[in-house]
Amino acid sequence: MKKILAYKRLFRIEHALMLAAAVLFSELLTADAFDIPLPTIEIILLSLAVPLFIEMGSFALNDYWDVKSDRENRRLDRPIVTGEIKPKNALAASAICYIIGVGAAVPLPANALFIAVFFALFSMLYNLLLKDVALLGNAYIASSMAIPFVFGNIIVSDMSFLPLLAIADVAFIAGLGREIIKTVEDVEGDVKHRKSSTLPALVGKANAIFGAQVCYALLVPLSFLPYFFGLPMNTLSLGAVTLTALAFAFMAVEVSKKPTQKTFESARKTSLLALAIGLLGYAASLI
Repeated sequence: MKKILAYKRLFRIEHALMLAAAVLFSELLTADAFDIPLPTIEIILLSLAVPLFIEMGSFALNDYWDVKSDRENRRLDRPIVTGEIKPKNALAASAICYIIGVGAAVPLPANALFIAVFFALFSMLYNLLLKDVALLGNAYIASSMAIPFVFGNIIVSDMSFLPLLAIADVAFIAGLGREIIKTVEDVEGDVKHRKSSTLPALVGKANAIFGAQVCYALLVPLSFLPYFFGLPMNTLSLGAVTLTALAFAFMAVEVSKKPTQKTFESARKTSLLALAIGLLGYAASLI
């Protein structure tokens, strides 16, 4: 059981499941909006496997390359750092996940296969190089949180559904703010062991925190953007999205008011939870 839990932490299963849920939600919303049937259950399951396994492969590779930096930053939530998983086993698990994720995309529409291959390759490039480049690495992670909504749309229809693009924008800004906070959290180890040029390394922690604060503040009005593009609105949906907006408003204040490691860690976790609640709120529009 301990080994299973260690791999759960290595793969960041909660992230993977959230991406798969975003794809499924997008498929359901697109089919409902355009009044067209859903693909076969086999295609749907394959489409969910794509983000699930590519994300798992990416995080396993991330921990493999970042082990020295993670030790410096005392990341005891990383199973390679704690010795629960050997680096070579993490690398092997990463390769297997990438193969399954890209392989699952082969029977899907050509545009979906392109997205799968592109993001799989880009995630490798991110782990090797881009994560050390100010904003570029952050933008990649943010785009990986936004693309499932586009991916799910493509599985069902070639026509773009504007509310889904608006939701993708929300996910991108949320991911960008979250990743900037993460670079602030890890800056010491990143600079020491990888000579990183992340945003806080270049402009200082305070300015980087301000950038994250701007992202969180923007999400307060942007959370409601999908409704302006035609997403159906009901009390349950609006209530959940309002809760999400309030959570981001709180984080915008908190990261500036209390710039500590504990606050940064809390903000990262809260932002993911807020995004999940927002996704449930958008999904409630189908009721």
